[in-house]
Amino acid sequence: MSIASLAEERFKEILRSNLTPAKAISDPVHLRGRAKLLKQIDWAFNSPGKHAFIYGERGVGKTSLAQTAALLHSSSEARPIQIACDEYVTFYKMVSDIARRALPPQDVMQRSVTNRTGKLSLFGFSAELQTGIQKGVIPPVESLNDAVVLLQYVAGLHHGEPVLIIDEFDQVRDREDQKRFADLIKQISDQNVSLKLIFCGIGQSLEDLIGVHLSTDRYLAPIPVEPLSHDALWEILETTADQLGVEVGREEKVRISQISDGFPYYVHLIGEHMFRSMFYDEALVERVGLRHFDEGMRGAVSEALASLKQAYLMAVHKRSDDYEEVLWAVADDTMLERQTAEIYSRSYLPIMEMRNLKLKRDEQRAPLDQKTFYQRMNALKRASHGQILIGSKTGWYRFRENWMRGYVRLKAEQKGVALGIDHHLAERPPHRRWDGPDAA
Repeated sequence: MSIASLAEERFKEILRSNLTPAKAISDPVHLRGRAKLLKQIDWAFNSPGKHAFIYGERGVGKTSLAQTAALLHSSSEARPIQIACDEYVTFYKMVSDIARRALPPQDVMQRSVTNRTGKLSLFGFSAELQTGIQKGVIPPVESLNDAVVLLQYVAGLHHGEPVLIIDEFDQVRDREDQKRFADLIKQISDQNVSLKLIFCGIGQSLEDLIGVHLSTDRYLAPIPVEPLSHDALWEILETTADQLGVEVGREEKVRISQISDGFPYYVHLIGEHMFRSMFYDEALVERVGLRHFDEGMRGAVSEALASLKQAYLMAVHKRSDDYEEVLWAVADDTMLERQTAEIYSRSYLPIMEMRNLKLKRDEQRAPLDQKTFYQRMNALKRASHGQILIGSKTGWYRFRENWMRGYVRLKAEQKGVALGIDHHLAERPPHRRWDGPDAA
């Protein structure tokens, strides 16, 4: 089979199955590099009363891990239920929303009610109230006990043990609401409520997200999610390429994984556009070429999340090229935190040298002196530049959100500067100047 022999619908089907930049993964077949974490969640769920809390940086794949783990644990009649948190919604309203979303299909519910006649009434709900709940009319939740009883009743309507994914938990900013959730976890476990909870949130630790609670830790398995390894990122490309009957060369895999910086979103996005370029190539192609790679970059820059584009533009827009080159220099290393002097000498000066090699003599610019470079770095911490950088300690800098590094690398690659090369993986490839229009 070759890519040229594929009908367009089959080509779309292969891409749709393997590359999903706009959608979380929920199929274990397509979740790469997370087998160990799935096993951790499986063992947590094997322990009575234990739930999971998945945390990590934005864009690292927390929701994909949660959905896949929930699908593996759920029966065919108890599909995973997902709800997103909102900083403006109270704990009690959230519990009502969870209960409403957690109601099983009518046929499953009817069988449960028929098989458990008399048992469900033990929760203290009148027949009229039970009928209302089954139709989605949720009674007011005004206390922790109300929340526990309601979820216990809804869980009892399922045949299996439902899994509830509570996503974007970092949006719950109110400390009292965080404590109520901690109390709810404890009571659900202590009262043997037949459901499992998976919390997801952006943070560096469990304490960041749920606050301090004396006895909640033993009910939660902390699942920290790190950026993906190069091997896992390559596997995404290789699996897709195998099904399309084409080959992605080592250099392209290295470059794409370096640009992606461990965040699968970028691999999915670049890969989608790169393979699309190959499919529509008028020539018979069997291997990714320079044009396909560049068109993958162009498409990725064009379709990247608006929040990434806006953050980048706010940092460098309508200012001299100095700011863009300084930003590239910060992203030109595998280390997340870097010292200013090291960024200047090991990244910024070589980047300027490479840029000038591509330019005519009258277009070349001298690099900033060290003092001016430091001033530019400081400016990128300010609100006027979107606070794209933060200072962790004196003279040390990092991106405020690490997945922004991937977009910075993508923009640099678009303009002919390759960043973030791991020298143990590959020699730095020639820096190509991309002569196409700015797609952003």
